[in-house]
Amino acid sequence: DHPDTAGSMLNLAANHSALGQPDKSLPLEVRALAILERTLGLVHQRTASVQTGLANTYSQLGEFDKALVMRKMALVAIEKVNGGEHAFTATALANLARSHMALGQPALALPLQERALAIREKSFGAVHFITAMAWTDLAQTRLALGQPDQAQEAELRALAIREQALSPSHVDTASSLASLADIRIAQGQPGQALPLLQRAEAIYQQAYGPQHPSTALTLSRLALLHLQLGDRPFAIALLKQAVNGLQAMRERVASIGQAELRSYTGTVANTYQRLAEALTDEGRLPEAQLVLDMLKEDEQFDFIRRSPGDSPGRTRIGYNTVEQGWSERYRQIAGQLAALGAESQALAKAAGAKPGLNAAQQQRQQAVAADLAVAQAAFSSFLGSMREDFARRGVARQVELAESSMQALGELRSLLQGLGDGAVLLQIYLTDDRVNLLLTSPGVQLARSSTVSAQVLNRQIAQFRRQLRDPASDPLPLAQALYQLLVAPVAQDLAQAGARTLMLSLDGALRYLPFGALHDGQRYLVQRWALPVYTSVTRARLRDAVAPQWQAAGLGLTRQHGEFAALPGVRAEMAGIIRSPGQPGQPAQPGQPGQPAGEGALPGEVHLDEAFTAQRLQDVSQRKFPVLHLASHFRFSPGTEANSFLLLGDGQQLTLGELRAQNYRFDQVDLLTLSACDTALGGGRDERGREIEGFGVIAQQQGAKAVLATLWPVADQSTASLMADTYRRRQARQLSKIEALRQAQIALQAQGRYSHPFYWAPFILMGNWL
Repeated sequence: DHPDTAGSMLNLAANHSALGQPDKSLPLEVRALAILERTLGLVHQRTASVQTGLANTYSQLGEFDKALVMRKMALVAIEKVNGGEHAFTATALANLARSHMALGQPALALPLQERALAIREKSFGAVHFITAMAWTDLAQTRLALGQPDQAQEAELRALAIREQALSPSHVDTASSLASLADIRIAQGQPGQALPLLQRAEAIYQQAYGPQHPSTALTLSRLALLHLQLGDRPFAIALLKQAVNGLQAMRERVASIGQAELRSYTGTVANTYQRLAEALTDEGRLPEAQLVLDMLKEDEQFDFIRRSPGDSPGRTRIGYNTVEQGWSERYRQIAGQLAALGAESQALAKAAGAKPGLNAAQQQRQQAVAADLAVAQAAFSSFLGSMREDFARRGVARQVELAESSMQALGELRSLLQGLGDGAVLLQIYLTDDRVNLLLTSPGVQLARSSTVSAQVLNRQIAQFRRQLRDPASDPLPLAQALYQLLVAPVAQDLAQAGARTLMLSLDGALRYLPFGALHDGQRYLVQRWALPVYTSVTRARLRDAVAPQWQAAGLGLTRQHGEFAALPGVRAEMAGIIRSPGQPGQPAQPGQPGQPAGEGALPGEVHLDEAFTAQRLQDVSQRKFPVLHLASHFRFSPGTEANSFLLLGDGQQLTLGELRAQNYRFDQVDLLTLSACDTALGGGRDERGREIEGFGVIAQQQGAKAVLATLWPVADQSTASLMADTYRRRQARQLSKIEALRQAQIALQAQGRYSHPFYWAPFILMGNWL
């Protein structure tokens, strides 16, 4: 309880704060303040100093109301102790003004800052770094008040002082550079802001490294400027770096408490939202959804058990192949800058202490200063090269579209004639300002279109998906609006063709849209047509005969593994699908006599938990099971095959890369059902600009004739019901796969508690639908 003990706490807190660790500095400051208030009283310089430090920590966490209270208390005490013209009073005035600015009250901040500036010029002189701080504060307030020219004059004075009194590579200089960049943007001069932000970012990398909030937020500002300049893919790569840096801070803040996490998240949410918006505009909806999900503190709905519940701080946004290469180079260059900066600071500290630097150290200090100048220039050059490379790669998308539209013209009529059942193919692809619809039936091929920009349509699809993922929402207005754009232009043509099965070949963000949930004003499309998804990889197998009676192998997980929740509903799901002799988890040969363990529609065998291994999956996929049903967790991380994986029953992770490379073949499988979350999603692009496939497409490439997969996290109980009903209808009524799924979806929809599309719409059938 001694004041000196409080002083030690505050020294430790200051170090944690400098390292960007408010979760460790906050409890020390709170405890120290309590000691000093008891021992020294409220009206004391040391007490006020702790109040100021605590206010800074609250501000860093986004708790600006608490910071305002602390700073008001500190100003009262400091002014009583030191008088109205003291330098300490000027600091208290400036701090209080910052709280008003953070709360959006620049008019209240301005007189405080003007008074603080006058005191500091009198106390320290015109060319002093503390005076420069007052000019920067004044510049930001003038800018907030809509006075950019006056703001520019103030900030240029601050920058000149800092470069002279400190150094061109000091973090305070970086603060002036970033502030001046904001002013240039407000003046309509984004091109002049760009080199200022690049220089500021290099300084922060040198001083703090890539994980510090100042580094991440400045990188975010640089990325948003590139968005404004039209460099969207490049800006996305930078924003991903920024978000991953901010995630590290959120993980630390989360250890303080949920209230602090929510407050801090509010201060950085704009960076996440702008990244999600940019990804959406590019049609990269799975990545956009992952970024938005990062902002959630808790799982949205308790009954979505198959969605792994990550801590919002632990999640990171992945990079596609192109972004990964640039990201690694970025980290290398930033790491070199940070190492040089740390050495420079250590030498500067040694120079200020006795006995100072020896000759060798002085020589090294000069060399480090020269290296820093070269490294900062190299960092700016690196960003320029990165931007140019992303601009060059933009043509890959146009190439893909051209190939897609050419494929639409080939050998389709004979294929459709062989399929029968009123089958037609609707190919939909997007250009910058148009939705293009190419309808092919056995008798005719025709083109229609609707006018809408790809950016607007992508945003509508993203908003629709967010509504579909929330059972409390009303998705009908958007369901009808999207129908008008995507289906209405060919509705009459479909009627004339007698279409009953509408195969969908989809482009871009359309692949993440459940067409069955679109609404024509009277009914959902699932009530009008069967809607299989056509993929070119299974075109040659679309007319393959399927087994009239199915046998099934079911592999699933019921127990918790680490952060992955238990799935108790999987045991009942398997029992509702498969009749297996013996108990679930004990393999048996199909057709072997014995007491059925469940009332499922299909004979077969079930392997749960430890019996569901990588070797078991390879084994059953090579045996003659027309149906392979997998019920577990699937983690989808857009951008690479290495970070997306299926959780096996024994707790091992089977990545998409391993699925592709390690001889997992599904040539015997008529239907592979992936009863997990997000298994229909792909996302991100490789070095050639092509989409990286998800689980569903890879399984088809590995031989599966058809895949039943999901477009978002699914509910446990309704999923089990839908799966069992689909198999039962197909087996008992000899329906096609897609018709059995369609009828099961309609039946689930008819149940009042499952009428929302959230429950029945995420399931899509890809490939051979017969």
